[in-house]
Amino acid sequence: MLETEKGRAEVSRFTIDLAIRIALIAGVVYVSLLLLRPVAPLILWAIILSVAVYPLFKVMRRRLHLRSGLTAAVLSLLLLVLLLTPVVVLAGSAIETLNAYAQMLLRGDHVVPPPPESVRAWPLVGERIYEFWMHGSEDIRALVASHVGQIASLGRWIGRIAAGVVFEVLQFAGAIIVAGILLAYAERLGETVSGLAGRIADTRGRHFVEITGSTIRNVSQGVIGVALLQSALLGVGMLVIGVPFAGAITFVCLVLAIVQVGPNIVMLPVIVWVWFEQPALAAALFTAYTVPLLLLDNVLRPILMARGLQTPMAVILAGVICGTLAGGLIGLFVGPVVLAVFYDLVTAWIAGGHRIGGEAASQKVEAVDQRS
Repeated sequence: MLETEKGRAEVSRFTIDLAIRIALIAGVVYVSLLLLRPVAPLILWAIILSVAVYPLFKVMRRRLHLRSGLTAAVLSLLLLVLLLTPVVVLAGSAIETLNAYAQMLLRGDHVVPPPPESVRAWPLVGERIYEFWMHGSEDIRALVASHVGQIASLGRWIGRIAAGVVFEVLQFAGAIIVAGILLAYAERLGETVSGLAGRIADTRGRHFVEITGSTIRNVSQGVIGVALLQSALLGVGMLVIGVPFAGAITFVCLVLAIVQVGPNIVMLPVIVWVWFEQPALAAALFTAYTVPLLLLDNVLRPILMARGLQTPMAVILAGVICGTLAGGLIGLFVGPVVLAVFYDLVTAWIAGGHRIGGEAASQKVEAVDQRS
């Protein structure tokens, strides 16, 4: 009886101690996440950036013979220049174009070109669009004065978008700085993460870490890299041909390419405008230059995203699209990682079931043979 009561007391004490420890750990984790919540997007972006550029970091450190901290600082400065230079150029182009139109408006010049006669033939709305367009072409001041409220609402909407873009750029710049700090301690942090993953799921956990790193790098090259290349080349073509607001259109093309919509819905009207406003030869050259670029992502993206991964391309692409719809730009990277890990878990589970079933079948065969 005493032994039974003593055993029950020990089990009760152990249960209480375990509950207290779990509660303390859960409380510390909850408070830590609560403290990190305001900067969680910045930290997540920093982790994604550091994983994406880690191969470049190793190459720079080996070629330049620099210490890890100095290499990380140089790479961070390079990334900041690559981020801020296009932003400054685009902002300068937009301000210059708006200032030119404002000067034309003050002088009373024709800001809007007259509409082509073919607009009248458009079904249902052609006549209204033609009259509105012609009114704006003949007297833009009267048109602006008669739609002050709508223009003010549009200006506030554009202002909110511009403020959001500025905030995102500043957040991304901060993430680059934090990524530089992470890269300076990359080896130590990598060992810690691998050890933690191994502690949780042994070799499978380390395999998940490798899948995460490879997926982030492939998505950054296949989506972000191709989008930057495509939008930059499109922007160069628009600047050469003299398209108004070329900087803003280039930025819109970049965003649409990243979210997997594609710049076609923006560039096709630009091509039409070029054919109306430029000589036939210049319009033909611009079209011949632009159309292959609109198809560039369809060729390069699958090659770069599937390189070195055992996960099927359909799973990665589904993660990119669903992650972007669910979590925005960060979801673009989180979605493929989650689906890649989930796919690996499912395939390992299925393979394990087949292996266990095969072992059980072989044991039955051996048992039958022994009986016979």
